[in-house]
Amino acid sequence: MVNNFYTLAALARAWRRDLVGCTVGDAFSQQPGELTLAFASPEAEWMIRCSVQRPFLFIFRTPGYSKARRNVATLFRDAFDRPVTDVRIAERDRMLYVDLADGRRFQIVLFGPRANVFLVDGDGRIAEAFRNDDALAGEEAPVPRPAPMPETFAAFEARWPANRNTTRQAVSSAFPLFGRTLACETIHRAGVAAEAPADCTEADRRALFEAGQALVAELDDPTPCIYQTGRFPDVFALVPLRHRDDAPAETFEGVDEAVRVFVRRRLAAEHFRRLYEPLERALRAARDHYRESADRMLEELSSPSRADRYERWGHLLMAQPDAVPAGAEEVTLPDLFEDGAPVTIPLDPAKSAVENAERYYDRARRTRRSREEAEARLVETEERADEAAALLAALEATDTLDALKRFRKDNADRLARYAGQEDEDVDRFPFRRFDLGGGFEAWVGRNARQNQELTFHVAQKYDLWLHARGVPGSHVVLHKPNRDAEPGRRRLHAAASIAAYFSKARGSGLVPVMVTERKYVTSPRGAAPGEVRVEREDVIMAEPRLPGDGKG
Repeated sequence: MVNNFYTLAALARAWRRDLVGCTVGDAFSQQPGELTLAFASPEAEWMIRCSVQRPFLFIFRTPGYSKARRNVATLFRDAFDRPVTDVRIAERDRMLYVDLADGRRFQIVLFGPRANVFLVDGDGRIAEAFRNDDALAGEEAPVPRPAPMPETFAAFEARWPANRNTTRQAVSSAFPLFGRTLACETIHRAGVAAEAPADCTEADRRALFEAGQALVAELDDPTPCIYQTGRFPDVFALVPLRHRDDAPAETFEGVDEAVRVFVRRRLAAEHFRRLYEPLERALRAARDHYRESADRMLEELSSPSRADRYERWGHLLMAQPDAVPAGAEEVTLPDLFEDGAPVTIPLDPAKSAVENAERYYDRARRTRRSREEAEARLVETEERADEAAALLAALEATDTLDALKRFRKDNADRLARYAGQEDEDVDRFPFRRFDLGGGFEAWVGRNARQNQELTFHVAQKYDLWLHARGVPGSHVVLHKPNRDAEPGRRRLHAAASIAAYFSKARGSGLVPVMVTERKYVTSPRGAAPGEVRVEREDVIMAEPRLPGDGKG
Protein backbone atom coordinates (compact mmCIF):
# COMPACT_ATOMS: atom_id res chain seq x y z
CA MET A 1 0.00 0.00 0.00
CA VAL A 2 2.87 2.38 -0.74
CA ASN A 3 0.69 4.23 -3.23
CA ASN A 4 -2.38 4.15 -0.99
CA PHE A 5 -4.03 7.54 -0.36
CA TYR A 6 -3.18 7.53 3.34
CA THR A 7 0.47 6.71 2.67
CA LEU A 8 0.74 9.50 0.10
CA ALA A 9 -0.91 11.92 2.51
CA ALA A 10 1.57 10.98 5.24
CA LEU A 11 4.47 11.40 2.79
CA ALA A 12 3.19 14.83 1.74
CA ARG A 13 3.12 15.95 5.38
CA ALA A 14 6.66 14.64 5.96
CA TRP A 15 8.10 16.14 2.78
CA ARG A 16 6.48 19.54 3.23
CA ARG A 17 8.73 20.25 6.21
CA ASP A 18 11.91 19.74 4.16
CA LEU A 19 11.05 20.64 0.58
CA VAL A 20 9.23 23.97 1.00
CA GLY A 21 11.85 26.61 0.25
CA CYS A 22 14.01 24.22 -1.80
CA THR A 23 14.45 24.77 -5.54
CA VAL A 24 14.02 22.25 -8.33
CA GLY A 25 17.53 21.15 -9.26
CA ASP A 26 16.97 18.38 -11.78
CA ALA A 27 14.45 15.98 -13.30
CA PHE A 28 15.64 12.88 -15.11
CA SER A 29 14.87 9.29 -16.03
CA GLN A 30 17.36 6.43 -15.90
CA GLN A 31 14.90 3.53 -16.14
CA PRO A 32 11.79 3.05 -18.32
CA GLY A 33 8.77 4.36 -16.45
CA GLU A 34 10.80 5.87 -13.59
CA LEU A 35 11.36 9.56 -12.89
CA THR A 36 13.58 11.30 -10.35
CA LEU A 37 12.93 14.88 -9.17
CA ALA A 38 15.84 16.55 -7.38
CA PHE A 39 15.49 19.44 -4.92
CA ALA A 40 18.15 21.51 -3.18
CA SER A 41 18.54 24.13 -0.49
CA PRO A 42 21.69 25.57 1.06
CA GLU A 43 21.31 23.02 3.86
CA ALA A 44 20.30 19.82 2.10
CA GLU A 45 19.57 17.97 -1.13
CA TRP A 46 16.72 15.51 -1.77
CA MET A 47 15.55 13.23 -4.54
CA ILE A 48 12.03 11.94 -5.07
CA ARG A 49 11.99 8.80 -7.18
CA CYS A 50 8.73 7.49 -8.58
CA SER A 51 7.60 4.75 -10.95
CA VAL A 52 4.51 5.11 -13.12
CA GLN A 53 5.07 1.72 -14.77
CA ARG A 54 2.81 -1.11 -13.70
CA PRO A 55 2.86 -3.50 -11.98
CA PHE A 56 4.80 -1.69 -9.24
CA LEU A 57 3.77 1.96 -8.85
CA PHE A 58 5.80 3.64 -6.13
CA ILE A 59 7.26 6.86 -4.84
CA PHE A 60 9.90 7.47 -2.17
CA ARG A 61 12.46 10.06 -1.13
CA THR A 62 16.18 9.81 -0.50
CA PRO A 63 18.61 12.37 0.89
CA GLY A 64 21.43 13.64 -1.32
CA TYR A 65 21.80 13.81 -5.08
CA SER A 66 23.29 11.33 -7.55
CA LYS A 67 22.86 10.76 -11.25
CA ALA A 68 24.33 8.34 -13.76
CA ARG A 69 26.54 9.80 -16.46
CA ARG A 70 25.09 7.74 -19.30
CA ASN A 71 21.65 6.69 -20.56
CA VAL A 72 19.89 9.54 -18.76
CA ALA A 73 17.02 11.61 -20.15
CA THR A 74 16.54 15.10 -18.69
CA LEU A 75 12.96 16.40 -18.39
CA PHE A 76 10.96 19.38 -17.09
CA ARG A 77 13.77 21.88 -17.71
CA ASP A 78 11.30 24.80 -17.43
CA ALA A 79 10.85 23.96 -13.74
CA PHE A 80 14.55 24.11 -12.87
CA ASP A 81 15.54 26.68 -10.23
CA ARG A 82 11.89 27.26 -9.26
CA PRO A 83 11.29 27.36 -5.45
CA VAL A 84 8.85 24.88 -3.88
CA THR A 85 5.96 26.51 -2.03
CA ASP A 86 3.98 23.44 -0.92
CA VAL A 87 3.73 19.65 -1.03
CA ARG A 88 0.17 18.38 -0.74
CA ILE A 89 -2.24 15.56 -1.56
CA ALA A 90 -5.52 15.99 -3.45
CA GLU A 91 -8.67 15.70 -1.40
CA ARG A 92 -9.41 11.99 -1.04
CA ASP A 93 -7.56 11.12 -4.27
CA ARG A 94 -4.12 9.68 -5.03
CA MET A 95 -2.69 12.74 -6.71
CA LEU A 96 0.39 14.29 -5.15
CA TYR A 97 1.31 17.92 -5.88
CA VAL A 98 4.57 19.83 -5.56
CA ASP A 99 3.64 23.51 -5.97
CA LEU A 100 6.18 25.97 -7.39
CA ALA A 101 6.54 29.71 -6.85
CA ASP A 102 5.66 30.68 -10.43
CA GLY A 103 2.21 29.07 -10.20
CA ARG A 104 3.25 25.82 -11.83
CA ARG A 105 3.15 22.49 -10.11
CA PHE A 106 4.29 18.91 -10.48
CA GLN A 107 1.27 16.62 -10.46
CA ILE A 108 2.09 12.99 -9.70
CA VAL A 109 -0.65 10.46 -10.52
CA LEU A 110 0.12 7.05 -9.03
CA PHE A 111 -2.79 4.82 -9.96
CA GLY A 112 -4.40 3.16 -12.95
CA PRO A 113 -3.14 2.67 -16.51
CA ARG A 114 -2.64 6.42 -16.95
CA ALA A 115 -0.19 6.86 -14.08
CA ASN A 116 2.10 9.74 -14.99
CA VAL A 117 3.94 12.86 -13.81
CA PHE A 118 3.02 16.26 -15.25
CA LEU A 119 4.36 19.77 -15.09
CA VAL A 120 1.14 21.79 -14.98
CA ASP A 121 0.80 25.49 -15.80
CA GLY A 122 -1.09 27.96 -13.64
CA ASP A 123 -4.14 27.58 -15.88
CA GLY A 124 -4.34 23.84 -15.19
CA ARG A 125 -2.98 22.67 -18.55
CA ILE A 126 -0.16 20.18 -19.01
CA ALA A 127 3.05 21.97 -19.98
CA GLU A 128 5.01 18.70 -20.14
CA ALA A 129 4.25 15.06 -19.42
CA PHE A 130 6.73 12.42 -18.37
CA ARG A 131 4.96 9.85 -20.55
CA ASN A 132 3.11 10.48 -23.84
CA ASP A 133 4.15 14.13 -23.89
CA ASP A 134 3.35 14.53 -27.59
CA ALA A 135 -0.28 13.54 -27.03
CA LEU A 136 -0.84 15.20 -23.63
CA ALA A 137 1.00 18.54 -23.79
CA GLY A 138 -1.54 21.36 -23.86
CA GLU A 139 -4.37 19.16 -22.55
CA GLU A 140 -6.11 19.82 -19.24
CA ALA A 141 -4.43 18.14 -16.31
CA PRO A 142 -6.32 15.27 -14.64
CA VAL A 143 -8.86 16.56 -12.13
CA PRO A 144 -9.05 14.89 -8.71
CA ARG A 145 -12.17 12.90 -7.93
CA PRO A 146 -12.65 12.76 -4.17
CA ALA A 147 -13.55 9.26 -3.05
CA PRO A 148 -16.89 9.09 -1.18
CA MET A 149 -15.67 7.85 2.20
CA PRO A 150 -18.72 7.27 4.46
CA GLU A 151 -18.80 9.23 7.71
CA THR A 152 -22.09 7.80 9.01
CA PHE A 153 -23.45 4.29 9.24
CA ALA A 154 -26.31 5.28 6.94
CA ALA A 155 -23.82 6.36 4.28
CA PHE A 156 -21.91 3.12 4.77
CA GLU A 157 -25.12 1.11 4.36
CA ALA A 158 -25.92 2.97 1.17
CA ARG A 159 -22.53 1.99 -0.25
CA TRP A 160 -22.64 -1.63 0.91
CA PRO A 161 -22.59 -3.87 -2.22
CA ALA A 162 -24.26 -7.12 -1.19
CA ASN A 163 -23.68 -8.62 -4.65
CA ARG A 164 -19.87 -8.75 -4.40
CA ASN A 165 -18.17 -12.15 -4.23
CA THR A 166 -16.41 -11.59 -0.90
CA THR A 167 -16.81 -9.47 2.20
CA ARG A 168 -13.33 -8.07 1.58
CA GLN A 169 -14.40 -6.76 -1.82
CA ALA A 170 -17.51 -5.22 -0.26
CA VAL A 171 -15.47 -3.43 2.41
CA SER A 172 -13.12 -2.11 -0.28
CA SER A 173 -16.12 -0.70 -2.14
CA ALA A 174 -17.69 0.81 0.95
CA PHE A 175 -14.35 2.37 2.01
CA PRO A 176 -12.87 3.13 -1.44
CA LEU A 177 -9.63 4.61 -0.03
CA PHE A 178 -8.76 1.47 1.94
CA GLY A 179 -7.61 -1.08 -0.63
CA ARG A 180 -7.06 -4.78 0.03
CA THR A 181 -4.80 -4.61 3.10
CA LEU A 182 -6.89 -2.15 5.11
CA ALA A 183 -10.10 -3.94 4.10
CA CYS A 184 -8.70 -7.19 5.52
CA GLU A 185 -7.67 -5.35 8.68
CA THR A 186 -11.16 -3.85 9.02
CA ILE A 187 -12.78 -7.29 8.82
CA HIS A 188 -10.35 -8.71 11.37
CA ARG A 189 -10.88 -5.89 13.84
CA ALA A 190 -14.64 -6.09 13.41
CA GLY A 191 -14.57 -9.82 14.12
CA VAL A 192 -16.81 -10.57 11.14
CA ALA A 193 -16.70 -14.20 9.98
CA ALA A 194 -19.15 -14.03 7.06
CA GLU A 195 -17.28 -14.65 3.82
CA ALA A 196 -19.96 -13.23 1.52
CA PRO A 197 -21.34 -9.67 1.92
CA ALA A 198 -24.91 -10.95 1.52
CA ASP A 199 -24.39 -13.05 4.68
CA CYS A 200 -23.29 -10.07 6.79
CA THR A 201 -25.94 -9.11 9.33
CA GLU A 202 -26.70 -5.51 10.26
CA ALA A 203 -24.63 -6.05 13.40
CA ASP A 204 -21.74 -7.25 11.20
CA ARG A 205 -22.01 -4.22 8.96
CA ARG A 206 -22.16 -1.85 11.91
CA ALA A 207 -19.07 -3.50 13.39
CA LEU A 208 -17.30 -3.11 10.04
CA PHE A 209 -18.22 0.57 9.83
CA GLU A 210 -17.02 1.29 13.37
CA ALA A 211 -13.76 -0.65 12.81
CA GLY A 212 -13.19 1.30 9.60
CA GLN A 213 -13.79 4.64 11.29
CA ALA A 214 -11.36 3.77 14.08
CA LEU A 215 -8.80 2.72 11.48
CA VAL A 216 -9.15 6.05 9.64
CA ALA A 217 -8.42 7.92 12.88
CA GLU A 218 -5.40 5.72 13.55
CA LEU A 219 -4.03 6.34 10.04
CA ASP A 220 -3.73 10.05 10.81
CA ASP A 221 -0.99 9.23 13.34
CA PRO A 222 0.83 6.36 11.62
CA THR A 223 3.22 3.81 13.07
CA PRO A 224 4.48 2.29 9.80
CA CYS A 225 5.39 -1.39 9.65
CA ILE A 226 6.90 -3.79 7.16
CA TYR A 227 5.82 -7.44 7.27
CA GLN A 228 8.00 -10.20 5.94
CA THR A 229 7.30 -13.94 5.84
CA GLY A 230 10.04 -15.05 3.43
CA ARG A 231 13.24 -13.67 1.96
CA PHE A 232 11.70 -10.29 1.23
CA PRO A 233 8.90 -8.08 2.58
CA ASP A 234 5.39 -8.68 1.32
CA VAL A 235 3.27 -6.00 3.03
CA PHE A 236 3.74 -2.36 3.98
CA ALA A 237 1.25 -0.82 6.39
CA LEU A 238 0.88 2.59 8.03
CA VAL A 239 -0.34 0.98 11.24
CA PRO A 240 0.27 -2.39 12.91
CA LEU A 241 -1.94 -5.04 11.33
CA ARG A 242 -3.70 -7.22 13.85
CA HIS A 243 -4.60 -9.77 11.18
CA ARG A 244 -0.85 -10.24 10.59
CA ASP A 245 0.10 -10.76 14.24
CA ASP A 246 1.51 -14.17 13.30
CA ALA A 247 4.11 -12.58 10.98
CA PRO A 248 7.20 -10.69 12.16
CA ALA A 249 6.94 -6.91 11.71
CA GLU A 250 9.61 -4.24 11.52
CA THR A 251 8.39 -0.87 12.80
CA PHE A 252 9.68 2.60 11.88
CA GLU A 253 9.44 5.99 13.49
CA GLY A 254 8.65 7.83 10.25
CA VAL A 255 6.69 6.97 7.14
CA ASP A 256 9.38 8.49 4.89
CA GLU A 257 12.02 5.97 5.96
CA ALA A 258 9.56 3.08 6.04
CA VAL A 259 8.40 3.65 2.45
CA ARG A 260 11.97 4.07 1.22
CA VAL A 261 13.07 0.83 2.86
CA PHE A 262 10.04 -1.11 1.64
CA VAL A 263 10.30 0.04 -1.97
CA ARG A 264 14.02 -0.66 -2.15
CA ARG A 265 13.52 -4.11 -0.68
CA ARG A 266 10.69 -4.81 -3.11
CA LEU A 267 12.87 -3.72 -6.04
CA ALA A 268 15.64 -5.93 -4.70
CA ALA A 269 13.13 -8.77 -4.38
CA GLU A 270 12.07 -8.43 -8.01
CA HIS A 271 15.71 -8.32 -9.09
CA PHE A 272 16.45 -11.35 -6.90
CA ARG A 273 13.58 -13.34 -8.37
CA ARG A 274 14.55 -12.56 -11.94
CA LEU A 275 18.09 -13.72 -11.28
CA TYR A 276 17.17 -16.62 -8.99
CA GLU A 277 14.24 -18.34 -10.67
CA PRO A 278 15.78 -19.06 -14.11
CA LEU A 279 18.95 -20.27 -12.41
CA GLU A 280 17.03 -22.50 -10.02
CA ARG A 281 14.98 -24.02 -12.87
CA ALA A 282 18.11 -24.65 -14.96
CA LEU A 283 20.03 -26.27 -12.10
CA ARG A 284 17.09 -28.40 -11.02
CA ALA A 285 16.54 -29.56 -14.62
CA ALA A 286 20.27 -30.28 -15.05
CA ARG A 287 20.44 -32.25 -11.81
CA ASP A 288 17.42 -34.38 -12.75
CA HIS A 289 18.63 -34.86 -16.34
CA TYR A 290 22.10 -36.04 -15.37
CA ARG A 291 20.78 -38.27 -12.60
CA GLU A 292 18.35 -39.95 -15.00
CA SER A 293 21.08 -40.32 -17.63
CA ALA A 294 23.44 -41.84 -15.07
CA ASP A 295 20.77 -44.33 -13.97
CA ARG A 296 20.21 -45.43 -17.58
CA MET A 297 23.97 -45.77 -18.18
CA LEU A 298 24.41 -47.77 -15.00
CA GLU A 299 21.60 -50.11 -16.00
CA GLU A 300 23.20 -50.70 -19.39
CA LEU A 301 26.65 -51.24 -17.93
CA SER A 302 25.35 -53.72 -15.36
CA SER A 303 24.62 -56.27 -18.13
CA PRO A 304 27.48 -58.61 -19.26
CA SER A 305 29.74 -57.14 -21.91
CA ARG A 306 29.21 -58.49 -25.44
CA ALA A 307 32.95 -58.03 -26.14
CA ASP A 308 33.83 -61.35 -24.45
CA ARG A 309 31.23 -63.18 -26.56
CA TYR A 310 32.49 -61.59 -29.79
CA GLU A 311 36.09 -62.46 -28.91
CA ARG A 312 35.16 -66.06 -28.10
CA TRP A 313 33.33 -66.40 -31.42
CA GLY A 314 36.45 -65.13 -33.17
CA HIS A 315 38.60 -67.70 -31.37
CA LEU A 316 36.22 -70.55 -32.25
CA LEU A 317 36.10 -69.57 -35.92
CA MET A 318 39.90 -69.17 -36.08
CA ALA A 319 40.43 -72.54 -34.36
CA GLN A 320 37.96 -74.47 -36.62
CA PRO A 321 38.02 -72.76 -40.06
CA ASP A 322 37.48 -75.99 -41.94
CA ALA A 323 34.17 -76.57 -40.12
CA VAL A 324 32.70 -73.39 -41.56
CA PRO A 325 30.90 -73.94 -44.93
CA ALA A 326 31.49 -71.28 -47.56
CA GLY A 327 28.58 -68.86 -47.97
CA ALA A 328 26.87 -69.92 -44.72
CA GLU A 329 24.85 -67.34 -42.77
CA GLU A 330 25.55 -69.13 -39.47
CA VAL A 331 27.47 -72.07 -38.12
CA THR A 332 27.21 -74.27 -35.03
CA LEU A 333 30.55 -75.24 -33.50
CA PRO A 334 31.53 -76.97 -30.27
CA ASP A 335 32.73 -74.54 -27.59
CA LEU A 336 36.37 -75.52 -27.11
CA PHE A 337 36.77 -73.19 -24.11
CA GLU A 338 33.92 -74.53 -22.00
CA ASP A 339 32.32 -77.96 -21.92
CA GLY A 340 32.07 -78.47 -25.66
CA ALA A 341 28.44 -77.42 -25.81
CA PRO A 342 27.42 -76.31 -29.30
CA VAL A 343 27.54 -72.56 -30.04
CA THR A 344 25.66 -70.97 -32.97
CA ILE A 345 27.60 -68.06 -34.55
CA PRO A 346 26.04 -65.63 -37.08
CA LEU A 347 28.21 -65.17 -40.18
CA ASP A 348 28.66 -62.79 -43.06
CA PRO A 349 28.16 -65.22 -46.01
CA ALA A 350 30.41 -63.08 -48.21
CA LYS A 351 33.39 -63.61 -45.91
CA SER A 352 35.56 -66.59 -45.10
CA ALA A 353 35.83 -68.14 -41.63
CA VAL A 354 39.05 -66.21 -40.93
CA GLU A 355 37.55 -62.95 -42.19
CA ASN A 356 34.47 -63.51 -39.99
CA ALA A 357 36.78 -64.20 -37.05
CA GLU A 358 38.67 -60.96 -37.71
CA ARG A 359 35.33 -59.15 -37.93
CA TYR A 360 34.40 -60.44 -34.46
CA TYR A 361 37.81 -59.48 -33.05
CA ASP A 362 37.24 -55.95 -34.38
CA ARG A 363 33.74 -55.83 -32.89
CA ALA A 364 35.13 -57.02 -29.54
CA ARG A 365 37.74 -54.25 -29.57
CA ARG A 366 35.15 -51.60 -30.49
CA THR A 367 32.70 -52.90 -27.90
CA ARG A 368 35.34 -52.78 -25.17
CA ARG A 369 36.36 -49.30 -26.21
CA SER A 370 32.72 -48.19 -26.22
CA ARG A 371 32.19 -49.70 -22.80
CA GLU A 372 35.26 -47.96 -21.44
CA GLU A 373 34.00 -44.69 -22.90
CA ALA A 374 30.54 -45.37 -21.43
CA GLU A 375 32.09 -45.99 -18.02
CA ALA A 376 33.99 -42.70 -18.33
CA ARG A 377 30.78 -40.94 -19.39
CA LEU A 378 29.00 -42.47 -16.41
CA VAL A 379 31.60 -41.02 -14.06
CA GLU A 380 31.37 -37.65 -15.79
CA THR A 381 27.55 -37.74 -15.76
CA GLU A 382 27.47 -38.61 -12.07
CA GLU A 383 29.91 -35.78 -11.39
CA ARG A 384 27.71 -33.39 -13.36
CA ALA A 385 24.63 -34.50 -11.44
CA ASP A 386 26.44 -34.06 -8.13
CA GLU A 387 27.78 -30.66 -9.18
CA ALA A 388 24.35 -29.41 -10.30
CA ALA A 389 22.85 -30.69 -7.04
CA ALA A 390 25.55 -28.96 -4.99
CA LEU A 391 25.10 -25.69 -6.88
CA LEU A 392 21.32 -25.92 -6.44
CA ALA A 393 21.71 -26.47 -2.70
CA ALA A 394 24.09 -23.49 -2.46
CA LEU A 395 21.67 -21.38 -4.50
CA GLU A 396 18.74 -22.31 -2.28
CA ALA A 397 20.78 -21.17 0.72
CA THR A 398 21.14 -17.62 -0.65
CA ASP A 399 18.64 -15.23 0.86
CA THR A 400 19.78 -11.76 -0.22
CA LEU A 401 20.41 -10.08 -3.55
CA ASP A 402 24.05 -9.41 -2.67
CA ALA A 403 24.56 -13.05 -1.72
CA LEU A 404 22.97 -14.16 -4.99
CA LYS A 405 25.20 -11.85 -7.02
CA ARG A 406 28.27 -13.18 -5.20
CA PHE A 407 27.14 -16.75 -5.84
CA ARG A 408 26.75 -16.05 -9.57
CA LYS A 409 30.14 -14.33 -9.76
CA ASP A 410 32.04 -16.94 -7.71
CA ASN A 411 30.53 -19.85 -9.67
CA ALA A 412 30.28 -18.26 -13.12
CA ASP A 413 32.36 -20.91 -14.91
CA ARG A 414 30.54 -23.82 -13.27
CA LEU A 415 27.10 -22.28 -13.79
CA ALA A 416 27.83 -21.69 -17.48
CA ARG A 417 27.55 -25.47 -17.98
CA TYR A 418 23.93 -25.44 -16.88
CA ALA A 419 22.44 -21.96 -17.31
CA GLY A 420 22.98 -18.63 -19.00
CA GLN A 421 24.41 -15.78 -16.96
CA GLU A 422 22.69 -12.83 -18.62
CA ASP A 423 21.62 -10.11 -16.17
CA GLU A 424 17.87 -10.31 -15.98
CA ASP A 425 17.23 -6.90 -14.54
CA VAL A 426 17.81 -4.98 -17.76
CA ASP A 427 14.05 -4.48 -18.00
CA ARG A 428 12.36 -4.39 -14.63
CA PHE A 429 8.99 -5.26 -16.13
CA PRO A 430 8.64 -8.86 -14.91
CA PHE A 431 6.40 -10.30 -17.63
CA ARG A 432 7.02 -10.97 -21.29
CA ARG A 433 5.91 -7.85 -23.07
CA PHE A 434 4.84 -7.17 -26.68
CA ASP A 435 4.04 -3.71 -28.01
CA LEU A 436 1.00 -3.95 -30.30
CA GLY A 437 0.88 -0.22 -31.08
CA GLY A 438 -1.51 2.53 -30.10
CA GLY A 439 -0.81 2.10 -26.38
CA PHE A 440 -1.89 -1.58 -26.45
CA GLU A 441 0.49 -4.17 -25.03
CA ALA A 442 0.33 -7.93 -24.58
CA TRP A 443 1.68 -9.09 -21.20
CA VAL A 444 2.53 -12.78 -20.81
CA GLY A 445 3.13 -14.72 -17.58
CA ARG A 446 6.30 -16.81 -17.47
CA ASN A 447 5.13 -19.38 -14.89
CA ALA A 448 2.20 -20.23 -12.61
CA ARG A 449 3.15 -17.64 -9.99
CA GLN A 450 3.46 -14.91 -12.62
CA ASN A 451 0.17 -15.99 -14.23
CA GLN A 452 -1.53 -15.49 -10.86
CA GLU A 453 0.15 -12.13 -10.29
CA LEU A 454 -0.54 -10.87 -13.80
CA THR A 455 -4.21 -11.82 -13.86
CA PHE A 456 -5.29 -10.88 -10.37
CA HIS A 457 -2.92 -8.12 -9.24
CA VAL A 458 -1.70 -6.35 -12.39
CA ALA A 459 -4.40 -6.50 -15.07
CA GLN A 460 -7.18 -3.91 -15.01
CA LYS A 461 -10.71 -5.33 -14.91
CA TYR A 462 -11.40 -4.00 -18.38
CA ASP A 463 -8.20 -5.43 -19.91
CA LEU A 464 -8.72 -8.48 -22.13
CA TRP A 465 -7.60 -11.88 -20.85
CA LEU A 466 -6.56 -14.65 -23.24
CA HIS A 467 -5.58 -18.31 -22.85
CA ALA A 468 -5.30 -21.27 -25.20
CA ARG A 469 -8.40 -23.36 -24.64
CA GLY A 470 -8.12 -26.83 -23.16
CA VAL A 471 -4.33 -26.97 -22.85
CA PRO A 472 -1.77 -25.64 -20.33
CA GLY A 473 -0.29 -22.28 -21.24
CA SER A 474 0.55 -18.76 -20.17
CA HIS A 475 -2.00 -16.18 -19.14
CA VAL A 476 -1.97 -13.32 -21.65
CA VAL A 477 -3.38 -9.88 -20.87
CA LEU A 478 -4.12 -7.45 -23.70
CA HIS A 479 -3.55 -4.23 -21.77
CA LYS A 480 -5.70 -1.33 -22.97
CA PRO A 481 -4.44 2.27 -22.65
CA ASN A 482 -7.84 3.22 -21.15
CA ARG A 483 -11.20 1.69 -20.37
CA ASP A 484 -12.88 2.75 -23.63
CA ALA A 485 -10.04 1.87 -26.01
CA GLU A 486 -10.88 -0.78 -28.61
CA PRO A 487 -7.96 -2.93 -29.80
CA GLY A 488 -9.52 -3.81 -33.14
CA ARG A 489 -9.44 -7.15 -34.95
CA ARG A 490 -5.75 -7.04 -35.89
CA ARG A 491 -4.46 -6.47 -32.34
CA LEU A 492 -6.91 -8.97 -30.87
CA HIS A 493 -5.74 -11.68 -33.27
CA ALA A 494 -2.09 -10.76 -32.58
CA ALA A 495 -2.70 -11.24 -28.83
CA ALA A 496 -4.51 -14.55 -29.49
CA SER A 497 -1.55 -15.74 -31.57
CA ILE A 498 0.76 -14.89 -28.67
CA ALA A 499 -1.46 -16.90 -26.27
CA ALA A 500 -1.39 -19.84 -28.70
CA TYR A 501 2.39 -19.59 -29.04
CA PHE A 502 2.95 -19.70 -25.27
CA SER A 503 0.88 -22.86 -24.81
CA LYS A 504 1.29 -26.62 -25.13
CA ALA A 505 -0.50 -26.37 -28.50
CA ARG A 506 2.31 -24.33 -30.08
CA GLY A 507 2.97 -27.06 -32.64
CA SER A 508 -0.60 -26.98 -33.99
CA GLY A 509 -1.62 -25.10 -37.10
CA LEU A 510 -4.58 -23.33 -35.47
CA VAL A 511 -5.37 -23.12 -31.77
CA PRO A 512 -8.67 -22.12 -30.10
CA VAL A 513 -7.99 -19.20 -27.74
CA MET A 514 -10.37 -17.95 -25.04
CA VAL A 515 -10.91 -14.18 -24.88
CA THR A 516 -12.79 -12.34 -22.16
CA GLU A 517 -12.55 -9.24 -20.01
CA ARG A 518 -10.37 -9.72 -16.95
CA LYS A 519 -13.36 -9.11 -14.65
CA TYR A 520 -14.88 -12.42 -15.76
CA VAL A 521 -11.85 -14.42 -14.62
CA THR A 522 -11.82 -15.67 -11.02
CA SER A 523 -9.61 -17.89 -8.90
CA PRO A 524 -11.53 -20.79 -7.29
CA ARG A 525 -11.09 -21.18 -3.55
CA GLY A 526 -8.13 -23.44 -2.81
CA ALA A 527 -6.97 -23.51 -6.43
CA ALA A 528 -3.29 -23.79 -7.28
CA PRO A 529 -1.56 -20.61 -8.53
CA GLY A 530 -2.58 -19.84 -12.09
CA GLU A 531 -5.76 -21.98 -12.06
CA VAL A 532 -8.82 -19.91 -12.97
CA ARG A 533 -12.52 -20.06 -13.70
CA VAL A 534 -13.85 -18.13 -16.71
CA GLU A 535 -17.47 -17.03 -16.49
CA ARG A 536 -17.97 -16.01 -20.13
CA GLU A 537 -15.74 -16.19 -23.15
CA ASP A 538 -15.38 -15.83 -26.89
CA VAL A 539 -13.11 -18.12 -28.89
CA ILE A 540 -10.66 -17.05 -31.60
CA MET A 541 -8.85 -19.52 -33.83
CA ALA A 542 -5.26 -18.31 -33.94
CA GLU A 543 -1.99 -19.44 -35.48
CA PRO A 544 0.75 -19.78 -32.83
CA ARG A 545 3.18 -16.97 -33.61
CA LEU A 546 4.81 -13.87 -32.16
CA PRO A 547 4.49 -10.35 -33.58
CA GLY A 548 6.87 -9.95 -36.50
CA ASP A 549 7.43 -13.69 -36.96
CA GLY A 550 6.97 -15.10 -40.39
CA LYS A 551 5.96 -18.41 -38.80
CA GLY A 552 4.77 -19.55 -35.39
